[in-house]
Amino acid sequence: MRPRRLATWGSAMLSLALATCLLGACATLPGGPQIGVLPSPAQAIQRLEDRRRAVRSLVLQGEISLRGSRGESSGEALIQGQYPDRLRVEVSGPFGRPVLSLISNGAWLIAVDYQAGRAYAGRASRRNLARFLGLALSLREVYALLSGSVPLLARPEHSRLTPGPEPGQATLHLLGAGGSLAQKIVFALRDYTVLRAHLQQWGRAESLQVRFGDFSSTPQGLRIPYRISVQDRRDREVSLLADSVVINQPLDGVLFEPQLPGGVPVERLP
Repeated sequence: MRPRRLATWGSAMLSLALATCLLGACATLPGGPQIGVLPSPAQAIQRLEDRRRAVRSLVLQGEISLRGSRGESSGEALIQGQYPDRLRVEVSGPFGRPVLSLISNGAWLIAVDYQAGRAYAGRASRRNLARFLGLALSLREVYALLSGSVPLLARPEHSRLTPGPEPGQATLHLLGAGGSLAQKIVFALRDYTVLRAHLQQWGRAESLQVRFGDFSSTPQGLRIPYRISVQDRRDREVSLLADSVVINQPLDGVLFEPQLPGGVPVERLP
C-alpha cells in the first residue's frame, strides 16, 4: 500500500472526486490492427470509440488529489460509475471520516460537504459540475476519462493520422467546426490504448491535457491506467492514483439515484 497524504477538504475539493481512473474489463475489442500498419483516420476513430464503450461499469479505489491556486489537497476516494454518465464518488479523510460525496444519475446531482455540513442539489450540468470539479467537463466526459478513454470531437470537419511520436504509436488529429476546436490523441497501435490527449479551444480559456499511465492488462485484452492526470492552462491539475479497479461488474442502479440528506441545509443549484 502506498503512503497517502490526507489534507483538509472544503466544498471546492469535490473537484477531486470527479476527475480520475479505473480497471478491469469484460469486452474484447474485435479485429486488432497489424503492428506497423497505420489505419485510416475513420478506422482509428471507430476503434477508439469501441475502446471507450467497452467499459460499461467501474469501481475504483485510490488516492485523488488537486493542485490549484489554493495549494494541494488529497484524500482517499471510492468511485463507482455506470456507462455513459452515472457517477457516485465518496471521499474520506483520516481514520475513514467522510469528507464529501457526489451522486448523479446523469441528469441530476447531489453533493454533500460533510465538513461544512451543507448539501448542494441541481442539474448535472457543466456549470454545476464545474462548481465542484474546477474543470469544464460533463459527466459523460468524466466517465470516459475514468475508463481510460477520451470523448472524441463529434463530426469533426477534418481528421488525419500521423505515426509516432514513439514506435508503435499513432496520433489522431481532429479539427472541429470552424476550426475553433482542435483535439490530439496519442494511442498505441496494437490495442488502441489512449496514452495522452490534448483539447484546445481558441478564443476561450478551455485547454485540457490528459495523461494516462501505470497500465495493467486484463484477460479480455484491455490495458487500463492506474494513473490519470487532467490539467488545464491555468495549471490546475486533478489526478488519480488507483490501488484497485474493477470494471464491467453489475452495479445496482440505486447507487446513482440522488437523495437529499437529512439534517443539513441544502443549496439549490440552477
